[in-house]
Amino acid sequence: MLFFSLFKKKKPNKVSKIDKEMENNNDLIKKNEVAIKGLTIHEDLKDLIWIADGKYKNYFNDNKNQYSFELNDSKITVSFLNQEEPSLIYTNQKILQPPNISTIPRPPYFPTYAGLTPQQKWIYLNLLLNPYNNDFDIGYVFILYYGLERHLLSGNFEKAINVIIKLRDVHFNKSFQAYSANAIILSCMVHKRGDLVLKFLQSLDKDYELEFSDNLFLICYFSFDIPLLPNDIMRMAKTFEFTNLNYIKKYPELFLETLTLIIEKELGEKSIDLKKYLTNNEISKLKKQEVHIFANVSIFDKTIPVPQLSNNFKLKNAIYNFLQSAHNQVKLKLAGMRKSGEKPISSQKTEKKEKVITFNAKKEKELLKELSSNKRDLLNRHFSYIQLYDFYYKYRELGEYYLNKCMDYCILDINSLAEMNEAYINSKLKQAKEFPSLYSKAEKQEIKKTGFNGNIPAFKRLAIIYEKKEDYQKAIEICNKAIDYGQSIEDFQKRKAEMINKLENTKKGNQ
Repeated sequence: MLFFSLFKKKKPNKVSKIDKEMENNNDLIKKNEVAIKGLTIHEDLKDLIWIADGKYKNYFNDNKNQYSFELNDSKITVSFLNQEEPSLIYTNQKILQPPNISTIPRPPYFPTYAGLTPQQKWIYLNLLLNPYNNDFDIGYVFILYYGLERHLLSGNFEKAINVIIKLRDVHFNKSFQAYSANAIILSCMVHKRGDLVLKFLQSLDKDYELEFSDNLFLICYFSFDIPLLPNDIMRMAKTFEFTNLNYIKKYPELFLETLTLIIEKELGEKSIDLKKYLTNNEISKLKKQEVHIFANVSIFDKTIPVPQLSNNFKLKNAIYNFLQSAHNQVKLKLAGMRKSGEKPISSQKTEKKEKVITFNAKKEKELLKELSSNKRDLLNRHFSYIQLYDFYYKYRELGEYYLNKCMDYCILDINSLAEMNEAYINSKLKQAKEFPSLYSKAEKQEIKKTGFNGNIPAFKRLAIIYEKKEDYQKAIEICNKAIDYGQSIEDFQKRKAEMINKLENTKKGNQ
């Protein structure tokens, strides 16, 4: 589909799979730096791309910037900040075909189309030609996804859902999987589209596609009267405090068969109707957890209070008992099989050689260079820290040095949060001052009150490291800092209680 007048371009040099695919888009961009004159996009994206200007402009300031809906007897309001949609394409901005895309820096965190360099814009526009090519950096995919999230609330909802489901199948980034799954579930509940929920659930055929909130998954099943299947229960065993996962991991087929028979014998059917254990009134009384829903930076209310269904004693007790009974029966079956000389079938491939990890010095150099360039940009510096401590943690088995480097960057990140938060607030207030008509007094106050409310993974990473080192006192201190900063308060309170208990047991053992 063509949005603008088209013209030819020379073929780029062949340097990668992406470049090879880009060769086929002969109607996209000139070789030299120019404004967009033509744009060819994938058929699936028709009517989903937000255009800021020109003949095909389809983005206008919406006077209605709040959307309220009922979710299990709770009223939830989602607001669009009066700031620019991050995926918005301006046709008069410069673009430049890079001679080698491997030399182009990845997009920054919280990327916007307008904020991309001319060469990055060229790459993004080629992503629109085939959004299902997973060779593109996930930053470009997120720009497209931001615009699709806006459609989930105030646009072509059904078509956006279908595209997101297809994107999830090929782009396995954890953040993308978590945000997109949560947004699909919530928006289907808002629009009361159980048929699309079922389509989404049927698409979950890869392990990485299950990276999202178990409780939102349960809320979805409850809301649309979808029965909970035995394989769902096995996947969420930890959510229901069943931690003895040895047989589930090692003999999943035997465990599934056994669990299904137990549920069928007890309930007369091979699945669990959640409404046999829960009522709307009981759900309204449950503790709620703030779940990150939207990645789009122009959507203000990015978390939704989700009732913790797994905290309902009646449901948790029933599912825990099903899992425990299955565990006990599988244990007996395995003992009988061994006694009779029958070898149980295990899913674990013991003959598979352990992968040898080799330190990536080139990647380290790139990350350190990126950190150096972000030293004055406090928000991007924060994300550089995240990349570095994730990078070093991956090599922790190679030696204490790498674990210590991981810890160093975690600590640097945490110690700079106050400074980063102040810079974030000042930048937002500066933006509000530049566009006074777009920000109300209440919105300015909310910016000051909320500040940067993104996830800070350094807290959890450090707490886990200190726990494994059995330095429970430092783990407790990190939990306290996370709680003070408002990070997953309930989770860190629970972790803190566990650390206190372990510390007390250690002291008793030393007496």
